[in-house]
Amino acid sequence: MFGIPGGGSNLDVIGACAERGVPFVLAHAETPAAIMAATYGFATGRPALAVATRGPGCAASVNGAAQATLDRFPLVLCTDGVNAADTRRVAHQYIDQIGLMAPVTKWSGVLGSGDPARVAEAALDLAATAPAGAVHLTIDPTTSESRCPVSTMEVVSDEYSLDRASRAVNAARRPVAIIGNAAHGWGDDIHKALTHLGCPVLATYQGVGIFHEEAQFAGLYTGGVIEQPLLDAADLIVAIGLDPVEPMPTPWRTSAPVVSLSPMPLDHRYWPESIDLTGPVGPMLRRLTLGARPSGWPADEGRRRLQGALEMMRPPEQGTFGPVDVVDAVQESAPAATLATVDAGAHFLAVMPWWRAHEAKGLLISNGLATMGFSLPAAIGLSLARPGRPVVCFTGDGGLSMVLGELETLARLALPITVVVFDDATLSLIKIKQRDDQGGDAAVRYFPTDIAGVARAMGVESATVDSAAELRRELSRGWDRPRLIQARIDPSGYRHLITATRG
Repeated sequence: MFGIPGGGSNLDVIGACAERGVPFVLAHAETPAAIMAATYGFATGRPALAVATRGPGCAASVNGAAQATLDRFPLVLCTDGVNAADTRRVAHQYIDQIGLMAPVTKWSGVLGSGDPARVAEAALDLAATAPAGAVHLTIDPTTSESRCPVSTMEVVSDEYSLDRASRAVNAARRPVAIIGNAAHGWGDDIHKALTHLGCPVLATYQGVGIFHEEAQFAGLYTGGVIEQPLLDAADLIVAIGLDPVEPMPTPWRTSAPVVSLSPMPLDHRYWPESIDLTGPVGPMLRRLTLGARPSGWPADEGRRRLQGALEMMRPPEQGTFGPVDVVDAVQESAPAATLATVDAGAHFLAVMPWWRAHEAKGLLISNGLATMGFSLPAAIGLSLARPGRPVVCFTGDGGLSMVLGELETLARLALPITVVVFDDATLSLIKIKQRDDQGGDAAVRYFPTDIAGVARAMGVESATVDSAAELRRELSRGWDRPRLIQARIDPSGYRHLITATRG
């Protein structure tokens, strides 16, 4: 359980959990606490709990709940509230918390005295039901209200749709598979089916690591331009757990028909011509590929395409210390079992294509919401879910500043997390997009900060580096404790990265 207690009922919740051996992680702000809990839930497959007080505590949790819902992380958020009996006379810290949370959660309601165990169990079930997300409960022991969140009905495709999709897969000679976030949990089925087909495979940011056959893996699918030549050469797209919340909001530019497999009905029409199948992804995929002939692609088509894409994306040599140099150094130095989290910001353009994730949920990023301030609290939640595993937290100076207090949380918990900060004192992703008439440096630049000094003051061992050689030297000092490395980079390579990937 994660959060910041207030003076109300959540202290009782924290105490009751402690009696049952559920530890409480005290955070410095409510949104980072929610991200920690949601990431812990995503990594373990079981919803975790975040708590906050009423009024400002609830309001400060909104972005954390939105992250869980749009990134499909399971979370139950419990907040104190002004008791129903007092709402006519108490204005202090009173807001409509249920209404506030409704747009960013799967369900927002009251946990009262009427059968609270049933309501809590239903909230946990709903948070974990695909698509996973946040469920909000305002605690009010003075009311017997017991409205119970209800999970959506399971929808399973009929035989006719399955037969149509099976015929399409069997007829295709150049299929391309795209794996998305909703494919988690079906890795073995996906690996067997796609290695049999022998087709190139793309993955969304949140689908990375589910399939890792190197000869077939062709890189990332983001809705950008770098993957478009492969998709243009396809005669069928097999979208496996691809959630429309994942790609960039660009038009679907591929003319090939789509067979989509999803555990839940899709409520957004992202691709035009398709056969949409709903149900358990693994069994459906086995059905579609049973007896299918291997594709006509060369055996190493994916690897060849990926290598070509990486060559196009790598910024030209400039003799400076750039973002890809940082990723290269960390990748070479990290132990084989290292997990990674990535923040929103220009640095993810370098991390996501080059970091090699060899397991599902081994590389985490906020993709559906794409919120800054994700990586550090996510690294804490991930480390607690995978005890003893080294974690690298990639973040920009802007994103880290939003959750800076959680460096103390990292030090207090003594987790094996190495925080690597891409420091250029600029909102570089916005700077690239900025026109001459849009505010200049005042809109995107910060004063240079001794981030390593701040981390040191909070109890985290830290260093500042200005070259890849210095970074490798610092990384060689170990991965078994909290550390922060401030990498002062030349951001000029970001423009090439965004142009190569997005056009």
